[in-house]
Amino acid sequence: MHTYLSKLTIFLLLSFLLSANALANEIQSKAEKLSDETRKDAAGAEMQANNEQIVEQYNNTQSNQNDNEGQRYEFCGELGWLNNNYCYLNYGVDATAITINNWFKHEGGDNLTPAATKGRLRFGWEPRSGDFSELDFRFRIRVKLPALEDRVELLLSDDEDDVRQQAVKAARSSQLRGRDQTVLAVQFKNSATDKLSYRVGFGRGSQLYTRARFSDQHRFTGASSLRYFAETNYYSGDKLGFEANAEYGFVFDSSSTFELGNSFRFRNKSSDWIWRHEFRYLRLGDDDTSYLFTASVNGASKPSYRKQQMFVSLRYKRKILREWLFLEIEPFVLWLREENFRASPGIAIRTEIHFST
Repeated sequence: MHTYLSKLTIFLLLSFLLSANALANEIQSKAEKLSDETRKDAAGAEMQANNEQIVEQYNNTQSNQNDNEGQRYEFCGELGWLNNNYCYLNYGVDATAITINNWFKHEGGDNLTPAATKGRLRFGWEPRSGDFSELDFRFRIRVKLPALEDRVELLLSDDEDDVRQQAVKAARSSQLRGRDQTVLAVQFKNSATDKLSYRVGFGRGSQLYTRARFSDQHRFTGASSLRYFAETNYYSGDKLGFEANAEYGFVFDSSSTFELGNSFRFRNKSSDWIWRHEFRYLRLGDDDTSYLFTASVNGASKPSYRKQQMFVSLRYKRKILREWLFLEIEPFVLWLREENFRASPGIAIRTEIHFST
């Protein structure tokens, strides 16, 4: 079932990209056709004005104050295959976000600010001793709707955890295998600055779920702070659950920081606590590079409070070729209880695409 849903997720995303590509090509074709007609029909001044308006709307060369479609996508199809596909991706996501935001426009609301999207796609190969075929595909898309005063967000992801995505697939908690499933959810607050948020959607193997989360941050000094949240959730299959998370961070200087994280989860279905302790040290280098050292230990409360896995890694990340394209190389060592804590070294090689509108 998990394999089927993973393939379905990839199929849906590829279908989305191809649809966006076809839509952009069709728009460009119509715009060029209309432009030729206006040049040939000099006598029809009124038709020429209308056609020019349509051309401008399709190519987004001018800002449309009513629909806030100020993004320029007229260059799609002219800058090579890499830029073209990225342009079509942005266009498809942006057009969808604008359409959804337009549904909620109303008199007296914010009808000028355009919808904002932010997301990333990650493709990786993560071989390790005993398993050289581990492939990973991850994605996350968030959409903010200013027509609803930024109180509502749409989330499409492969993981319900909106705080951090564990990079190495083999190191994700074995007790929560179902978390590596497509999540489609709506998150909303009473106000944009409210610390209490609510979410309803599908996750953990297409289970219907809802949750309420309180999150806040306390700053001790200019360099140290504590971020934390507590939530209660209910899944149609896993039943009632609770989660608490706290992260202490300290900034040494403008290029280095470390974090200590602790999290505890409870699921009524299995009546056990799943815990995680983690240390991270981040160092920013020159030329858009970064180094992230991670050490973590995971465990559960049943049959006793004991560790299930240990993990250490050093991730190297840098920007390549384009502002939105990144390369990651992460050597790691993993110890699993199911493998009698035998050290399993490996390396993850990934490309990551960031986009926003």
